[in-house]
Amino acid sequence: MIVSNIGWGLIMLITAVYGMKAMEKLNFVSIPFLMIVMAAGTVIALKTYGTAGIDAEVARTMSFMGGVSLSFDFYAVGVITAADVARFQKNRKETWKSTVWGVFPMGVITLALGAILTKIAGEYDISLVLIEVGLPIIGVISIILSTWTTNSSNAYSGGLDIVSAFNIPDNRRREVTIVAGVIGTLLGACGILNHIEGFLGMLAFLVCPVGGIMLADYWVIGKGKKENWHSREGIVWPSVIVWAISSFLAYKCGVGYYGIGFSFVLYLLAEKFIPSARSLSRE
Repeated sequence: MIVSNIGWGLIMLITAVYGMKAMEKLNFVSIPFLMIVMAAGTVIALKTYGTAGIDAEVARTMSFMGGVSLSFDFYAVGVITAADVARFQKNRKETWKSTVWGVFPMGVITLALGAILTKIAGEYDISLVLIEVGLPIIGVISIILSTWTTNSSNAYSGGLDIVSAFNIPDNRRREVTIVAGVIGTLLGACGILNHIEGFLGMLAFLVCPVGGIMLADYWVIGKGKKENWHSREGIVWPSVIVWAISSFLAYKCGVGYYGIGFSFVLYLLAEKFIPSARSLSRE
């Protein structure tokens, strides 16, 4: 199993190494296929299991609010890191269209189908439902494609973020992506996914405050005008301090996405009462 995980992880890493063009081609094939599989899987599950399970009680592993918090944390991290891909959009309109017409509807659909399948089949994974009802090949292909698209995006974002964080030349992105992808693959093979809930929760505590700073800096201080935003070399310490305090406060509250609100308010206060905050964050 470990050898298989590492092997498939390295294969999927190749797409991220080649960048957005390769990922675009992969998604062009995989997303329509997965949408068809999801629709077919739901129909087959309904025919096989009926609707009796919809009203059945299921064993709960967490509270309702715990589920809401985990889901929000997951999507918050995804939204904040979406800029890694959205930066290739031609303009704001294209970014808006891809979100409203693409990401949001698919997110709602997948959540709805996941809830339906969990109730009627007792299984949240459409791929496993297809395998159980006698369509193993399609089920296995859907598992591979869904995992491939996710892992490629994660590896690409990881490499890009490391390049930005450590001021590594952009032409070294491929090498950095390989290193990040290999480390992630090895961690996955060692069983980090067995602690996925705790990992996502901790990730939300660290990432969500970044989103609050971005919102405050661009939309409030910069008034939402791209010409008011400027990149700067080095570490912007007021932002780092706001991020650290917000992460700590969110952790103490036990809710990751609170960090967005904490950092939003604290960053605006820093800009108002610490003149160096704005001068350090802008040239």
